[in-house]
This record gives sequence, structure tokens and C-alpha cells, in this order.
Amino acid sequence: MATHLITGANRGIGTEYCRQLQARGDAVIAACRTVSPELEALG
Repeated sequence: MATHLITGANRGIGTEYCRQLQARGDAVIAACRTVSPELEALG
């Protein structure tokens, strides 16, 4: 299990990258200015 810091995670490629990393069991730290509903749904 690795830990990843994703910037620009609130939409688009950043959100998808967070989703895929989380699905494989890695820890994700998502950084963004405003949290989108899609990012909020990831937990």
C-alpha cells in the first residue's frame, strides 16, 4: 500500500486518478481549492 498526494483532485483527471488509486487499496490525499460532489463521494 502506497500513499499518494493528488493536486487538482476535485474534478476530471484528478478525481479519476484518486478513484483508481483508492480502488487498488492505496491511501490518497486529495488536495484542491473547492471540494466537488464527485470527490466528496469518494470519502
